Amino acid sequence: MYKKLLPSLILIGCTITSYAQSTLTAANFNPQIGDAFAVVNCAPDTVTPRNGGPAQTWDFTSLVTTSLDTGKAVSCLSTPHCAMFPGTTLAITSPQSDLVQYILADSAKLSQVGYYQAADTNLVLSTDPMDEIRYPFTYLDSFDDSYSGTLTFSLATANEIGSVHVVCDGYGTLNLPTGITFTNALRVHSTQVFTDSTDLFGTPTIDTFNISTYAWYVSGYHTAILTISFVTQFGASSSSYQLVSYAPYEVQAAGVPLVNGIASSLSVYPNPVQNELNVDYDNKTNDNVRITLIDMLGRQVAVIADGSGQIAQHIAYNTTGLAKGLYILHLQSGDESITRKIEVE
Repeated sequence: MYKKLLPSLILIGCTITSYAQSTLTAANFNPQIGDAFAVVNCAPDTVTPRNGGPAQTWDFTSLVTTSLDTGKAVSCLSTPHCAMFPGTTLAITSPQSDLVQYILADSAKLSQVGYYQAADTNLVLSTDPMDEIRYPFTYLDSFDDSYSGTLTFSLATANEIGSVHVVCDGYGTLNLPTGITFTNALRVHSTQVFTDSTDLFGTPTIDTFNISTYAWYVSGYHTAILTISFVTQFGASSSSYQLVSYAPYEVQAAGVPLVNGIASSLSVYPNPVQNELNVDYDNKTNDNVRITLIDMLGRQVAVIADGSGQIAQHIAYNTTGLAKGLYILHLQSGDESITRKIEVE
């Protein structure tokens, strides 16, 4: 039996805050309509979740990146299949895969209601969603949840019944590739077991799945910063594989005040670009501004600017040395983080 796994919620939020121990709440973790994100997928070979416990340092600087996904949080009603997922408060779209995830986010919890990719590829958990986080949530907190729904795949429809155990088993510093570091990160370990049962051409068929997922969070960031999942399937079909991804950059966060106001003045042109990329902005508070280019594998390929200056800035960057394709321009200044998608021709 083919099973389309329900993806983890991958929404990037706003400024990273610093506490002795982070505590996830609805106010600092629930996604908002308008949030947008980029997620770097990685080669899973030899990636282990490291140790849990207090005051850990998790070093994942050697992750090998493979591809980049993007997405955006939108209202459920703006999607064509919202009616299939009653109770949903928002949806997450992904243009790379045509996948739409449906989420319930309220003051008590963040839950997965299902996903829709096609008429023959969807999962509906609206009558009994799966809780991902219950608030407030911090180190050593845990909970258990059961869920059920209907999976539609290829030629059949299956009943899905499962349970999940979630525990925050560590906190500390998380180091990612290209020098990205998050302090006071919480590590959350979820153990998910579920069965899909159906009748294929008169033959009862049952597949069982075990998924062990480690995810790192900080308060104020609306997503798992890093996710490592181990998936085992057995029954009518058998397989075992690993999924690894991290979300290091904010693309856009709804309702986040702009401290420096660079976003309102930032201009990047032409786009697509053939020879010279122009970047204009006004740095009103004289904070340091660092502008980098990231390729579709999540690698930093250029530093366009790294310095301060309180007057209007104009930078002309020669792109002739770059391979043709898509890139992300990332500007970081104080608490403000801005990205733009750039195409080099």
